[in-house]
Amino acid sequence: MKYAILYNPHSCGENGLKIAREIENLMQGSFTYHDLTELDSLNNFIESLPEDTGVVLTGGDGSLNSFVNNIDTSTDKKIYFYASGSGNDFARDIGFKKRTKPIIINDYIKNLPTALINGKTYKFLNCVGSGMDGYCCGEVERLRALSKRRGNYLYAAIKALLFAYKPCTAYVTVDGEEYRFENTWLVPTMNGRFFGGGFMAAPTQDRLNADSTLSLVAMHSKNFFKIVTAFLLIMKGKHTIMKSMIKVIKGHEISVKLSRSATLQIDGETIPDVTEYTVSSAKKIVKA
Repeated sequence: MKYAILYNPHSCGENGLKIAREIENLMQGSFTYHDLTELDSLNNFIESLPEDTGVVLTGGDGSLNSFVNNIDTSTDKKIYFYASGSGNDFARDIGFKKRTKPIIINDYIKNLPTALINGKTYKFLNCVGSGMDGYCCGEVERLRALSKRRGNYLYAAIKALLFAYKPCTAYVTVDGEEYRFENTWLVPTMNGRFFGGGFMAAPTQDRLNADSTLSLVAMHSKNFFKIVTAFLLIMKGKHTIMKSMIKVIKGHEISVKLSRSATLQIDGETIPDVTEYTVSSAKKIVKA
């Protein structure tokens, strides 16, 4: 078997190629290496490969998000993933450990949900959020830019809880049903269970569920101590027991509008100054 390995040379502290070469110890075959930053068209590159050549993507959730938004995800080519990022929420969700033998992910990237943000449509694998999760992802990016080191999501979350993030009002519509949440800290729409490198926001969400439903998770309260407790519980997915301040709503068409602009994160990548977004699952609602 032949494999075309895709890597970003600037990832993992400029060690993208070095980490990609680890694959040779995990798979048998012949390998070629391709710098993602030098490919003019990722989709054209993949479709031009011989039939007996598989594609191996290296990286984390951000690399996966960029990948699925730049290819035809219904491709017949075998797509493998080698998890080597810092968060790895996709890998964690499907029970795939970091830097172990690459697995085929074709079934996971077909029929992905989409998010409409500021007039542009994006596919996503894990989640879209414009609450404190968006702030934390933006803070991690800021810290990395300043220190050229990996930012720490947990540090950003603690900073946000203590003073940096201010909750707002979220107006949510799920399959036509309207909701209003005051003092909202989190309001992500989840395709998988995890965000932020291991926070289990939607413990019952199944990315391959037959109905293609998504989970909107609202965390809202003006009681600071309850919010801290909820964030401690969310690490293990136990926060949903706090029913007075945690609301999980499943649906296919979800829109979120905030009372002020905020940083939005989509699979950990950020978009600043967003006030609303709309998500559509792969399966459309059929109205009678």
